[in-house]
Amino acid sequence: METEEKNKQELNEANAEEKFQNEAQEENVAAETTVVAPPKKKSLFKRILIFCIVVAVVGGAIMLITSAFQDEDEYYSKYGDEPSDYPVSHNNGKSNIINPTTKEVIVKDIDWCHYSSSRDNEPIVLFAKNGKRGFCNIVTNEIIVSPTTYTKAWVFSEGLAAVEKNGYIGFVNVNGDVVIDFKFSYRGNPLSEFVFHNGHCVVADSANHIGVIDQKGCWVVKPLYDDIELAKDYAIVCKEGNFKKQVDFQKNDLQDGIIDYINNLYYEVNYTDLQTGEPKVGQAKINDFYEYHVGGYSGLVNSKGEFITPPIYTDISGITPTLFKAQLQDWTSMVIIDQKGKVLSKVVK
Repeated sequence: METEEKNKQELNEANAEEKFQNEAQEENVAAETTVVAPPKKKSLFKRILIFCIVVAVVGGAIMLITSAFQDEDEYYSKYGDEPSDYPVSHNNGKSNIINPTTKEVIVKDIDWCHYSSSRDNEPIVLFAKNGKRGFCNIVTNEIIVSPTTYTKAWVFSEGLAAVEKNGYIGFVNVNGDVVIDFKFSYRGNPLSEFVFHNGHCVVADSANHIGVIDQKGCWVVKPLYDDIELAKDYAIVCKEGNFKKQVDFQKNDLQDGIIDYINNLYYEVNYTDLQTGEPKVGQAKINDFYEYHVGGYSGLVNSKGEFITPPIYTDISGITPTLFKAQLQDWTSMVIIDQKGKVLSKVVK
């Protein structure tokens, strides 16, 4: 009896243990189904959703940027290199110059315009129409110069504006009257040139040499030069291959020998590295000579300030402390010059 009771007890305990394990297994399966699986599906959905949103945003931004550049390109191609929105209205692809206060149309169907009031306090607009140039006043609504005569024109400065006729430059006043006759050569000058500064303007004669005129069209610096830089009371003038000069507007030479800047010169030296014992190549400064520059060209000057050569080379560099290689104006050929500027062309036999 005791043995039978014991067997029943062990059987009941085994059944209970098996039931407990089955329930635990079912709970784990349920947990995996209800807790783990759904987050994976939800995370994948979120990733797809976020990816779509990012693609849409980036695509929209690219379209906006592309559209902006296309609009800008169309604007500049239609209205020229220096358009101005202030006195202009745009309707149905047409551009009109308007009075900015009353909005009254002054000139219809222009190609482009440039408003230069900030320069000389004149409310005058330079404009192009059908390949010709004209001027109008956006306060009085007057067309000062009709776009029928001049194919080139420049902005007003100090009450005058340059206009081109038959390859020559003259100047008109704010009433459109020609006050300086057409006697100055046009050389493809940009819009920034033919502008008066402190009563003076750089122009060229019929031989394409440049000088300076006053507001009456008289030469205050004779047309003898290739380059001129204006200051308030003087001009820096230069002929190609020569030194610059400082001259005043009474035709007096103030200073000769003006240069742009000066460089140190070096030459190569061989030496032995003290740490490694290996041969090295370095540079040593030349103390007695320098390279100076004038208008894009180079010359040789010594430490006493004496000019050894005129500025006729495009580059000078050292070979030894007293020997130099100088590049010619074709930018490829070179000559060797000594400390006196003499070209060494003799072959030693």
